[in-house]
Amino acid sequence: MMKNEVTSEQASVLEKNKQVMQQFIRFINTGDRSIGETIIAPEAIFYAPTSPEPLHGFEGYMDVLRMMRGAMPDVQWNAEEVIAEGDKVMIRFTMSGTQTQPFMGMPATGKPVRVTAMNIYELKDSKIVREHSVPDLFSMLMQLGMLPVPGSK
Repeated sequence: MMKNEVTSEQASVLEKNKQVMQQFIRFINTGDRSIGETIIAPEAIFYAPTSPEPLHGFEGYMDVLRMMRGAMPDVQWNAEEVIAEGDKVMIRFTMSGTQTQPFMGMPATGKPVRVTAMNIYELKDSKIVREHSVPDLFSMLMQLGMLPVPGSK
């Protein structure tokens, strides 16, 4: 076998992982707990910039989702790129929504936002066991008027 060849077993795992991530995107875009409960492992750890400590398990992820959907009820994540290798999947998302409620201590602005997020997921047995989330918070804060746009007065 050549160095970069993928065995049929590895291809099967990659395909399963991509299917799990498609379910995950449905979960975050709808907030449907029944979907999330089937794909997030009880021992899952989530590293989010909105929390100084990692979040744990399904309820930890629901805390993040409730915060986002609470501030932006119309929030949607669109997968722009998906890269899978071994037990990891990287997704470049475009997240869009309108901030109609307070967000991270900021009052509601009624402004729409559209930002990029780069997330890396680790899966085991077709369940998410770890996520590192890196949303473009600077861009979001500028769009919401909470930070000045560079070069503007």
